[in-house]
Amino acid sequence: MTATPTPSGAISATIASGAPPGEIFAEAFANLYSQGVRSVLALLGITIGTASIIAMLSIGNMAQLESLKSFKNMGIDMLQIRAAPVGSGAAGFDRRLVDTLPTDDPDIITAIPLSVSREQVAAGGIATDVAIVAMSPAFATLTRLPLRTGRLIGDADDCGLVIVAGDGAAKKLSAPGAELMPGAKIAIGAYAYTVIGILAPTANESMNPADYNDAVFVPFGCSRRIMAGAAPNTALIRLKPDSDSAAVGERVKARLANASSTLTVVDARALVKAMKAQMGVYTRLLAAIGGVSLLVGGIGVMNVMLMSVMERRREIGLRAAIGATPRDLQLMFLIEAALLALVGGLAGVTLGVGASWFMAKAVGWSFAVALYVLPLGTGMAGIVGMIFGMYPAIMASRVDPIEALRAE
Repeated sequence: MTATPTPSGAISATIASGAPPGEIFAEAFANLYSQGVRSVLALLGITIGTASIIAMLSIGNMAQLESLKSFKNMGIDMLQIRAAPVGSGAAGFDRRLVDTLPTDDPDIITAIPLSVSREQVAAGGIATDVAIVAMSPAFATLTRLPLRTGRLIGDADDCGLVIVAGDGAAKKLSAPGAELMPGAKIAIGAYAYTVIGILAPTANESMNPADYNDAVFVPFGCSRRIMAGAAPNTALIRLKPDSDSAAVGERVKARLANASSTLTVVDARALVKAMKAQMGVYTRLLAAIGGVSLLVGGIGVMNVMLMSVMERRREIGLRAAIGATPRDLQLMFLIEAALLALVGGLAGVTLGVGASWFMAKAVGWSFAVALYVLPLGTGMAGIVGMIFGMYPAIMASRVDPIEALRAE
């Protein structure tokens, strides 16, 4: 090593070819430090670009995880069959056909018929409009209805005048100081039902036939007392994991078809696939915006390195005069550009993760960072630094040492 003046006039070590990597990086850091504000501004561009990519990919990942939570209780191996009326009659399908689906179709594990409608209910002088769900005991097991107090509808209640209220419906029917509790009476049409249970608050998932918080549940057996038609108008079907849900849906639709109803099949797997495709588009769009920011940061790096080459022509000429090859000079400036980008990348990763955490807390999501984005952000920053540092490095290697020393 020999002594060489820096642009600021100080004396620093000149690294000859074959110097230890630690010494090379230390000198590169010293050269960047000597450029002060210019290095900070270039660092800021890379930091903002990397932070944008990290934050946007993380937010896209969290949004996808939140979407999948809407299938948490029933899973994605589910079909829902809905019947809409044709004409003025009540919609529905034959319950016996639904009950025999698991026996007749090898891809079906469970099939549960339901009737869903909206009715006016009253309790203690308070009347409100809520969803009515006529259910069998198996429905509560399939959907994991959470009970806050009392009990759920059992086999013995098949034709009884008993009711389970959702959390929101119970609050609507409660008077100040007179909370609706098991044992209270709820009137639906001309019938008085006895409350046997109150549900805890539940998330409104994608495959729910109604908002369970704003619903009351009655036994399916004699639901025709208060609902139009005696036939179920909804069916929940659990499939085997390796089954073709689209094909099963078509088979079930054909089996339950009748002249009084139009049937619609809701496929949980198709919903998840559509959600993932949509989130993928958003994620790529957001990443592209972050990429543009990183590109601007790379241009800042190139600008700083070009200015550095112009100001350090004497140093470059002196290095070349004492034996540095064009490759040594290229490597020196490439290392400086890469170091600048990597430091900015690491700062951007930290800033992006922090922004993702803030976003998750602001909208009430669970915070999660996809691990692949961490090396991706830093790696992209380093690559951008190398690409935009290449031109200044080539310019430095082409400096004529005689002209450079004569000019000083």
